[in-house]
Parts: sequence; C-alpha cells; structure tokens
Amino acid sequence: MEIASKYKSKGVRSSDPFPKELIPLNKISWEVSNDKKVISLTSFKFLEEKKYDDEKLQLGIYAYDTANDLLCYLYLNEIVDYPLKFDIKNYGFDQLGDSAKFEVFIFDSITKQRIAETSAIKLVPNYQQKNLLEVKGEDLGKRIAQIDITSSGPILKINKKLKTKKGFITRKNIESIIQANPIFMCSFFPLALDKIFSYAFLNKGRKGWAKNWIEYANELVPGAFKDISSSGIDTLDKLEEYDKFQDVLARLSDAWIKKYNFDNQLIKSFNNQDK
Repeated sequence: MEIASKYKSKGVRSSDPFPKELIPLNKISWEVSNDKKVISLTSFKFLEEKKYDDEKLQLGIYAYDTANDLLCYLYLNEIVDYPLKFDIKNYGFDQLGDSAKFEVFIFDSITKQRIAETSAIKLVPNYQQKNLLEVKGEDLGKRIAQIDITSSGPILKINKKLKTKKGFITRKNIESIIQANPIFMCSFFPLALDKIFSYAFLNKGRKGWAKNWIEYANELVPGAFKDISSSGIDTLDKLEEYDKFQDVLARLSDAWIKKYNFDNQLIKSFNNQDK
C-alpha cells in the first residue's frame, strides 16, 4: 500500500507536554530499502492489539537528519493491508543523510497530539538494523570494500577515498552506489556472508557476536546449522560434514538475496540494459 499523503516542515518533531505511550519495537516490523529511500511498515501488532476506534487518529512516520525532515501520514481507518510503503524520494528528498532516523507514531489529527510513539530508529538498510555488521571507512587502495573479522565481530570496510582517472570518489558516494547496485550485492556480499558465517560457526560458543550471527542464520534458514557439529574443531578443513556445511552457506546466501529482493533487482537491471 503506497502512502500518498505527505507533509514537510522543519520543526515537526517539536515535543508536547502530554504523556505518550511508548510503542515497543517488538510490536512493529519494518524494512528500509538498501538505497534508504523507502521505509515499509510490514506489520503493526501494537495497532492490532489496541484496536483504536477513533476516526480522528492518524498514523505518521517522521524521518529526519541534521538538515531535513518530513512527515508522512494517513488515517488509521485507511489502512487496508501491509506493507505500508513511505517513499522518501517521492516526497522531495533524493536521500536523507547518514545521521537520519525515523519515528512511528499515532496522533490526533485535530489537536496534533501524539498518542503513542516509538523511540528513534536509525534509517539504515535492514542488514545493518541489528548492528550485526559494523561499517567504517578505510584506505583500501584500489579495493571498493572488504570484510574483516575482529574479536568484537565482522566489519565491512568501505574505501573512504577511491582514486579514479576522473578524481576521487568519497566513501559516502561509494556506499550509495554499492547499496543501489544489485550486481555488487549479489556478488560481493554472498562471499562476505560465507566468511562471516564460517567464523561465527567456529566461534559460536566463545564469542557473543558469533551467537548473534548464528541466530541471524536461523532467521534466514531455520535450523541452518543444527545437523552440523563444530565440537573440538577450530578450522573448517577438519569438519566431517564439510560438503553439507558448504550447502548451508549457499542456502544462506540465497535466502539473504531473496529476502532483500536483490535477485529481482538484478534481473531488472539486465533487462533495462537490453532495451
């Protein structure tokens, strides 16, 4: 369901003195597109439980960074199905900045008083939402990006200043380019995920970050590693079920690509090139 209503203004976020109910983040599900231009509410359990019966109440999404802000809204009784898609680009912003956040709230359309609201949520692609993957800029020479595994977890390093014949490309521009490029996402990231899940599997009993990544693997492919034992080994070449492990890695990458629609984006980009 595309949201057509919109309102843009500086200072929309001004606080009011009335008490507001906090919407728990586990009572709402959302997705942020990889180019950070579309926010989709995929479910809203909080609303289902509250069963508001007031024609004046509206659902709003407030997105903002240090320079811009916008409010998108619709009446609760206009919600027909999910997901509810809020397209930032259609509302006048090509893209909000790196510091962007958004809030979801219920408010009275007459008094503008907020009835309930979430805490601020970082406007980042879903693969970064759970803080599983730290992203930082670094001088990588001619490389665009690389994955490093540290004691505190994996880090996606993006070249902070890539030199080309026409000059330098900054990290911010590189990050925007690769997030919108399905070829990169379908080639680089599966290899990166193979590396991360392999390290996580070998360290799942010793490091907290590894446990979080194994949980993420189970979200992508339920019971992903349940039939493979890592007891007493510290390298994959000692793994008896090595072929089965490689099959699991392949299924995880496939599930990740499908989850974020990179396969369809890739096909679409090839079809556009053929025109």
